[in-house]
Amino acid sequence: MGLWLSMMGLVMDNKWYFAEQFATMRPVPYSRYRALRRVEHESRSQRELAEAMGVDAPAMTGIVNDLVSHGLAVRTPHPADGRVKLVSATGLGREWLDDVRSLPDGAPPLMNSLTAAERLELARLLDKLQAAALA
Repeated sequence: MGLWLSMMGLVMDNKWYFAEQFATMRPVPYSRYRALRRVEHESRSQRELAEAMGVDAPAMTGIVNDLVSHGLAVRTPHPADGRVKLVSATGLGREWLDDVRSLPDGAPPLMNSLTAAERLELARLLDKLQAAALA
């Protein structure tokens, strides 16, 4: 629990820094990025997205509506259950994700306490965790 608690503390105490940076560069809130990256390679239902992001159904509806209105995602009927809508990224949505990922690193100044090699190792480990989280 100590490692996770430390990580969460660092992120939560410093997320304002990235949110401000992100808001100045992108016209869409960070929550939209969080949702869109989860449907970049495969469709998911809005319920699955809401559970993955820890938000309620009405909040997820708003997030998906926003993504759809910007042309970043589409809703399609589930092939086996027409009552369920699947959300997937559009070509424009995937381009937008690539664009966001190419932005300069918006890390808070505390990251400067790590050497370049330590930052690379941290990035490698976080990429591994990110891949596992999205699987």
